[in-house]
Amino acid sequence: MTEFVRVGDTVRRPATDSSASVRQLLVHLEEAGFGGAPRYLGTEPDGSMVLSWVEGWVPADAECWRLGAGELASAVELLGSYHDCVAGFAAGSGFAEGPQAVGSGQVVCHGDIAARNTVFAGGRAVAFIDWDGIFVASPMWDLAHAVWQFAPVCGDADRWLEGWPGALDRSARIAALVGGYGLGAGRADELADMVAEVIAGCRRAVVRKIAAGVPAFVQMEREGILATLDSQHRAAEQLRPLIAHAAAAGSAESPSGGG
Repeated sequence: MTEFVRVGDTVRRPATDSSASVRQLLVHLEEAGFGGAPRYLGTEPDGSMVLSWVEGWVPADAECWRLGAGELASAVELLGSYHDCVAGFAAGSGFAEGPQAVGSGQVVCHGDIAARNTVFAGGRAVAFIDWDGIFVASPMWDLAHAVWQFAPVCGDADRWLEGWPGALDRSARIAALVGGYGLGAGRADELADMVAEVIAGCRRAVVRKIAAGVPAFVQMEREGILATLDSQHRAAEQLRPLIAHAAAAGSAESPSGGG
């Protein structure tokens, strides 16, 4: 979560511990022909990265209900394309979080796939933004994070659902996400377990950043982020059978039946 400043058709993002790796990744994605990320345009004297502006609609968390099955599927189709493009990529610099080298079965994950970091245009996801949280993990981490955020996985009283019109068909949304990604049959239980693991991992990261005095996270603590994450983790454990069942249904309906 790094603040940015738009200047015309460009964006300035302040330097972070992962900036060098982000720059290498964005250059790699451009060279690989992946169109779903901003382009790296240079670095300012203060270390800020200059990126291209991606035109489109970026939903707020509270607007996730506006995303239908087609838009959800397109977001994870884009995620799958990203994972294909990043396979085999290893940055020459470090990451702010997690392992510092790419191991077997791992990739450089975006780390925060959510509506707030996805640009939509023409009813489809066209790009992911806010790459400052990249880190090394299984691709399943990104997919599970997307399920957590887009389903969404939370309790009925969660603020995410304030203003949600009508009944939430979480199963259909998860099936659309899994089908769009092309998750292989037989991995539904793995995904359901990973959703809870992702929430727990994000909580640990938030606690570290609060302890380090990062202003944005100190403010989030004041606003009750830890209690919210605890509630969402409990929801992930309670909803595990639903997530697994919906994921299995989505895998069965996937045209690709990928891995």
